[in-house]
Amino acid sequence: MSTDHERPRPLPRPITGVFVRHLLHTACPRYFAMVWADFEPLRDDGTGEAFAFVDDLPDRCREPGEPLPKEFVRAFTEGAREVWENSGGDRPLFAARVVLRDAVWHDNDSNPQSFRMAGRLAAREALCCVAEGREPRQAGRSGRSDSPIPPMPRTLPPPDPAPPA
Repeated sequence: MSTDHERPRPLPRPITGVFVRHLLHTACPRYFAMVWADFEPLRDDGTGEAFAFVDDLPDRCREPGEPLPKEFVRAFTEGAREVWENSGGDRPLFAARVVLRDAVWHDNDSNPQSFRMAGRLAAREALCCVAEGREPRQAGRSGRSDSPIPPMPRTLPPPDPAPPA
């Protein structure tokens, strides 16, 4: 977002562990996206940008055991950028770097729209955390804000191998 406006100040503090569970199985198409993301202050690098994205996904998502499709990563980025750049009306409230840490997706029920919405929800949650001075809560459809945030799949121990026959 290069504009003639003054660049917004960096995000006041890192917001780590934003978790979005966006599930909707009563519609066609179905929606399924689970993401873990961090929002970090973006220092002025001379570009004037107020939004940067970093893909820090593991090589393979634990579920379904394959990399997150690039179109899902792009959709998440677009959704987060959309909310972030419109957060202050005509310009973003803060300059931030969004780091996508992990994701879970499904062959049949995930689509770009699912991940675009997950990006929007993640950005809204990060902005609410700053405004309310709190840590992240679970966000998204089928996500209860009072439920604990589950650990990222990449941090879980590997599943037990099948017992010998």
